[in-house]
Amino acid sequence: MYTVAQLIGGVWGAGGAGGELVVHDPADGRPVSTVPVATADEVGKAVEAARGVAAGWAATAPAERAAALHRAADAVQAATDELAAAVTAEMGKPLADARAGVEAGVGTLRQYAELAPVRGGRTLLGGTEAIDFMAPGPRGVVAAITPWNDPVAVSCGLLGAALVTGNVVLYKPSERTPATGWLLARALDAALPPGVLSVLTGGGEVGAALAGADVDVVAHVGSSPTGRAIAAAAARTGAKALLENGGSDPLVIDAGIDPVWAAEQAALGAFANAGQICVAVERIYVHRDVAEDFVDALVRRAEALRVGPGRDPQTELGPLVDRRHRDHVHGQVTAA
Repeated sequence: MYTVAQLIGGVWGAGGAGGELVVHDPADGRPVSTVPVATADEVGKAVEAARGVAAGWAATAPAERAAALHRAADAVQAATDELAAAVTAEMGKPLADARAGVEAGVGTLRQYAELAPVRGGRTLLGGTEAIDFMAPGPRGVVAAITPWNDPVAVSCGLLGAALVTGNVVLYKPSERTPATGWLLARALDAALPPGVLSVLTGGGEVGAALAGADVDVVAHVGSSPTGRAIAAAAARTGAKALLENGGSDPLVIDAGIDPVWAAEQAALGAFANAGQICVAVERIYVHRDVAEDFVDALVRRAEALRVGPGRDPQTELGPLVDRRHRDHVHGQVTAA
């Protein structure tokens, strides 16, 4: 059982006056995480604390920030087994896939660390008597609101980019994978100056409070309705919104394609992570010349998938993240 704690202004265990939520293992329903819920007042205090350290982190040399991010990547890599187990327990992803997500996150952190020292300005050659030079700088306080379907890899992308460019971050992991976010934040925090990273947990109300707070950037990966709400909040506050929101992705199979090979690719795109990927194959258009053979091959591949809990090494197709999402997908299947 994971007991999650918040991190505000360099203090672990801060806040959580909004109550507590419990996350259950989607494979068997057992409780796996207890999570504090931040209040709007605590969000405000976290923003204020972040403002207090933002100037110092922004003034830190890019090479030093890069070195800190390399240390953070080392810490995340050392916690790979623990992080992968948390991902599997909270959202059901098969353990091997969960490990791959952590490894991808480590690679992303290292990539950003390598880029930081070479991130320079641009010279604009205008008139002969002058040179205009533009240098990039940090924006300040970044609210990072991350999804549950690949929580380590996606979080490392948003957090790594923001931190290495000199921003301080208020990190809100999904309420479906909060222990994963907490474990990731512990690894990152150990490599960073106090206060540069804060963690706020809870449901959509906490994300909404962050999106409407006095921050400079709101970065979000997740659903389109949430992205639209964040864009509206950013329009009111003047914050920059960076949004990657999901869609419905088609696969087109033309005549002349090997239908068995195409079925393998379609199965990979549709069934990886139980279809819970932002670019998962959700509908397929097949040329009539190969349609029958393709469908037969896809059915065979689907029937061969080993279904089970993510912690079972033999499992290829784990459970959907929770009952609410299962009911949503069931509704889509029924409608189809």
